[in-house]
Amino acid sequence: MLLIYIPSISPRAKYIFEIIFQEHLGIPYSITCDKNEFEKYPKEKINYSCSRINNSFFIKCSNLLFENNITIQKIPVGEVESHKVLFPQSDCDLGFDIFSVSFYMLSRYEEYLPFTPDAFGRFKAIDSLAYQHNFLEIPIIDIWIMLLREKLVEHFPTIQFNPTKHFKALLTYDIDIAYQFKGRNLYRTIGATFKDVLQFNFKNILLRIPVLLKTKKDNWDVYDELQSTIQKTHFSSLFFFLVGKPSKFDRNLNAESSLMKQLIKRIAAFSEIGIHPSFQSNQYEEQIRIEKEKLEQISQQKISKSRQHFLKLQFPKTYSNLIDLGIKEDYTMGFPEMPGFRAGTCHPFYFYNLEKEEKTQLRIFPASCMDATFKYYFKISPEKALAEIKKIIDCIQNVNGHFISIWHNDNLEKISNKDWRWCHQEMIQYLQTNKANS
Repeated sequence: MLLIYIPSISPRAKYIFEIIFQEHLGIPYSITCDKNEFEKYPKEKINYSCSRINNSFFIKCSNLLFENNITIQKIPVGEVESHKVLFPQSDCDLGFDIFSVSFYMLSRYEEYLPFTPDAFGRFKAIDSLAYQHNFLEIPIIDIWIMLLREKLVEHFPTIQFNPTKHFKALLTYDIDIAYQFKGRNLYRTIGATFKDVLQFNFKNILLRIPVLLKTKKDNWDVYDELQSTIQKTHFSSLFFFLVGKPSKFDRNLNAESSLMKQLIKRIAAFSEIGIHPSFQSNQYEEQIRIEKEKLEQISQQKISKSRQHFLKLQFPKTYSNLIDLGIKEDYTMGFPEMPGFRAGTCHPFYFYNLEKEEKTQLRIFPASCMDATFKYYFKISPEKALAEIKKIIDCIQNVNGHFISIWHNDNLEKISNKDWRWCHQEMIQYLQTNKANS
């Protein structure tokens, strides 16, 4: 049993100790504020305070875990064994305050502070501490925890860990618009055709006609191929359905149509499904409830997984709304404009509500990369995107993390996006080579 001494026990400290010692390192531990008890303890012990105590592993504490408010933090940056660290401490055994910095990253503390949003009201990657100090594409918390383990073994050679983490891969798909031409009412079909004529987009017109005449498969109907791939490779998969009412940024087919109902039921038969809360649901909280109940009614399943449309997050509002709805897992944690690790980790973790100062039961699954990031933000080729994806997979494998990719069905079609389709297939092949556990 590892004993941790701390001057006072706070919800923040309990939260981060549980993540690091229980979930990552797999070591039994207890916490004490009794200095005499700590000094007499004969086994492995960590002193998390302001001054050293003999025969213990010393990590000098910062103030962050003992506060109960949200204020602008001065985050010093340093380096320990070639790794970028925050809250560096030259006079402690680890070299930095791993507990404060891990809490800062996982709680998304910086996103509670005032910031200048992008055009969609989102916190920008370039404003993050991780981007500004060049570790956004590194699962930095997972690396810090590995460093802590190494230092503890040096200090306590007989210490025993029982980690349960291993490399996993999850294929996820956002169904923002289920079909390119199929399933639209007469008004939308005429309007789209007229728009194509005005823009001299005769290619779309020629593609639309055989689909409407049912002599050709819709280009964005890639579900047979996805089902075959998922069943053949045995990778876990998760499809998120946008079922909100139409708006400027919510353009899926009517969820009440027989076509959408059939698609949802069909996919739910071979894969897990989740809700893709509409863009407008960020303004109208009741809308999420309506959409979740609609998806449950269609699928005849209890929906407990979610990912926000446009990866739009507002802390803590978005997650608080999901918790109230009974959502247990969220897969939004990632920046739309850059790949990497928004919260500094590639492992799932429980959301900590800074406003209420409490750990919640909402499990956050960080996204690793998204097709739209490479295609629309980076504007790079599928070949270059694949090289970036492989680097991310390797990075995650090195820390036994979860690789979670985001793809959209329209980027997997055979004509305009055949190269992105190839990228998706090559990604899966690379995952199989790396023997990811599904």
